[in-house]
Amino acid sequence: MPETDRKPAGRKTSEERREEILRATLGIVARKGFASVTLREVAAEVGVVHGLIRHYFATREELMAEAFDYAVTAELVSDAALLAGLEPIPALAAWLSTTPEDHYLVWIDAWSEAPRNPALAAALVRHHHDCEALLADVIRRAVDAGLATSADPDADSRMLTALADGVAVQHHAMAVVDAPAADALVFTATEQRLGMPAGSLAAVLAGSARGQWTG
Repeated sequence: MPETDRKPAGRKTSEERREEILRATLGIVARKGFASVTLREVAAEVGVVHGLIRHYFATREELMAEAFDYAVTAELVSDAALLAGLEPIPALAAWLSTTPEDHYLVWIDAWSEAPRNPALAAALVRHHHDCEALLADVIRRAVDAGLATSADPDADSRMLTALADGVAVQHHAMAVVDAPAADALVFTATEQRLGMPAGSLAAVLAGSARGQWTG
């Protein structure tokens, strides 16, 4: 490597520092929620002066939106790869099953923060549609394999996503239903909607395909 291309030992590149800030922000969000994020606390987490955070992110709102976008973008890549490696019915079960608590609480917290943060709201809408597209693709695979029926996989995905999100709020935020009951509600509706035999999703469930980033 030419001498001029080397960075001083121990000094992070701009991209490395930016990623470090985003990861530190996500750690605070997972522990305390979006409302507790401050630029000073992020700076303390990273171990840098407060002004350096503003060099990368002009406002707290921009930082939170980009941290959420960074996390969910990476998560969806992982989720898609996991689903692609499963047969259609196990993939449906994995996608629609109850997610880890930390994962959904972050999403719920983001929904609550979004009305005050347009950039975060835009990221939420974009990734919500990404999730719907992933599920629609799995539904198409199940239909092509003769394991389900759907006249409109996109419409079915929108309905089932709305149902799964609502049940997740009841489970994670309100504790109205436990995880087995949440899965039973979503699986039963899915099987009825897609013309699948009752109990076929629970029979193949091996674990959730969502929520890796919080680990």
